Amino acid sequence: MKVGDASVKNILKVFLKIGAFAFGGVYSMLAFFERELVQKRKWLSQEEFAESVVMGQLTPGAPIVNTGIFIGYRLRRLKGAIATVVGQVLPSFVIVLVLSYLYIKYKEIALLKSVLKGIGAAVVGLIASVVYSMSGKLLKEYKSVLIAVIAFACLAIFKLNPIALIVAAGIAGLIIFRGERQNGNS
Repeated sequence: MKVGDASVKNILKVFLKIGAFAFGGVYSMLAFFERELVQKRKWLSQEEFAESVVMGQLTPGAPIVNTGIFIGYRLRRLKGAIATVVGQVLPSFVIVLVLSYLYIKYKEIALLKSVLKGIGAAVVGLIASVVYSMSGKLLKEYKSVLIAVIAFACLAIFKLNPIALIVAAGIAGLIIFRGERQNGNS
């Protein structure tokens, strides 16, 4: 990893960029995280990125901010974590204030409705991109694929609680993959 150029200042710059330009919520922002931190800057491996996403999902609070905190802490401890929070939240806070004002004032304009529909469609594409990228790297054996398919079905079809699914998947992973780790087959 090129963690050497992941100074607190550089972390802040990258997360300011992410915070300013990553629209569409948690999962679409993950595409920006992956591109900037794994592919472009190589500050994290794909596995480290995936671990950070899992930790962001497991901890209370905003999952994308938690993921950033975990990444920042991994790169530069407490100062890195603080840089990621400021970088993510500050641009978003300002943009949300401005957009809220504009939306309330001009929400009935057909042009705005059309723009929002286009952005919504693009967000679906960004989410699909992250799913595709992560699945190719994390779902390497049929057991992992089976857990992913079951979790998807439980959430999409049966509307089960996502937190319960994450806990259940963790327990299933412990049961299914524990022997592989002990035997050195991971």
